[in-house]
Amino acid sequence: MPTTPDTLVRRYLRRLRAELAPLPADRRQEVLDQIGEHIAVRRAEPDVRTLAEVRAMLDRLGDPAVLGADARERFGVPPRRRGPLETLVLVCCGLGPFLVLVPAVAVPFGAVRPWHVVPVAVAALVWLSRFWLIRDKLAATAMLLGCVAVFVLLDLLGFEDTGLGSLALLLLALFVPFGAATCYLALRMSRLSTVVPARAGIG
Repeated sequence: MPTTPDTLVRRYLRRLRAELAPLPADRRQEVLDQIGEHIAVRRAEPDVRTLAEVRAMLDRLGDPAVLGADARERFGVPPRRRGPLETLVLVCCGLGPFLVLVPAVAVPFGAVRPWHVVPVAVAALVWLSRFWLIRDKLAATAMLLGCVAVFVLLDLLGFEDTGLGSLALLLLALFVPFGAATCYLALRMSRLSTVVPARAGIG
């Protein structure tokens, strides 16, 4: 969590820059300069000095996702639209734990390593998409590769139990990285494909 007003403002502007990524560079910089100047003017006032006051000022200014959607609409950048590839990514993420464990049950444990293949394959699909931003792809990849780390650790510990209880625990463990990636990508999809009809005001 930010601990100083400067840190809070930098974090806000980083989020805004990411939301403005679809805009041409000159338009993106224009919006950033406008918002940055507004923040600087407001922070020069005596009632916007403390962390709580700066946070309240940024809240009134608007969520970066809202400002980004407003800027895309204002400059004629159409909202991003999901396609079959994005739907496939979400389906594979949701079914990821089963796609990993079904081969492990069908074949003697350790003979195949779907926990290496499936997350990497899903991450590759994410990177093939032109819908999500680079930061979204990096975050989702980190989440997906979390299940690889789980099984690397199990390999190091010599885990070879194929009992039903052990497989159930593994399934639950796999829902964490796959579920996190699914929720994150779905949320970002909702934000990136939405144009806010009411413009966020600066004041």
